[in-house]
Amino acid sequence: MNLQIDVGNTQAKWRVVKGDQVLQRGSQETTTLTDGQLDLSAISSITDARLCSVANPDIARSIGLHLAQQFNVQLQLAQVSANAGGVSCGYEQTQALGVDRWLAVVAAYQQYQGAVLVVDVGSAMTLDLVSPDGQHVGGYILPGLRLMREALWRGTDKVRTAEEVEPIDALNMLVPGAITEDAVNRGCLLAAVAVVEKLASTYPAAVVITGGDAPTLIDALSLKADYNPDLVLAGLSVQDLELVPA
Repeated sequence: MNLQIDVGNTQAKWRVVKGDQVLQRGSQETTTLTDGQLDLSAISSITDARLCSVANPDIARSIGLHLAQQFNVQLQLAQVSANAGGVSCGYEQTQALGVDRWLAVVAAYQQYQGAVLVVDVGSAMTLDLVSPDGQHVGGYILPGLRLMREALWRGTDKVRTAEEVEPIDALNMLVPGAITEDAVNRGCLLAAVAVVEKLASTYPAAVVITGGDAPTLIDALSLKADYNPDLVLAGLSVQDLELVPA
């Protein structure tokens, strides 16, 4: 049984898989890993463990020590490489590409076997394009919905909103907000929608969306998009993925 772990800026997710079957899964806030451990109490045994992490390297080392002590397993850390899963990396300096973006791109291409636009809506919003022949041609990075709101809160004196981003009804998104809360919510969502729809109209491709705010974005889009919350985890299953000991 294989343990796959995705530690993002906000959330840490894991699942135990056997072949194509997901046997167990869990999640917790990344902040809990700074002074604590990944809660794997529900797992009885594993034979392999792979990690994707964009968080503090100390967290990866802590998880590796935990797995060695509890399961006698060497944690493997995913790396970006020139090629994996039929995809060629579009960055000249491969390690400059975020490993979470790389795993999502590789997993999406393996699923669709054709041109794909991969959107990850988390703390940041990333968009990556893969050509029909598996060439990652690059992408875009902008603030996620929450960061857009936080930037307004920090950078202006007159715009003050609640900390959480509330889901916005897609039917109301194009109705101008009559209060600041609605104006900010709808403006941030409209910006995210505009980026996705502009790229999708310019580069014909399947659209797959992952990340914590993916459902909110998908509901607001006027085009077909598939939701895959485990896209990064799925990338950890790729056979020719480059791995190093954590």
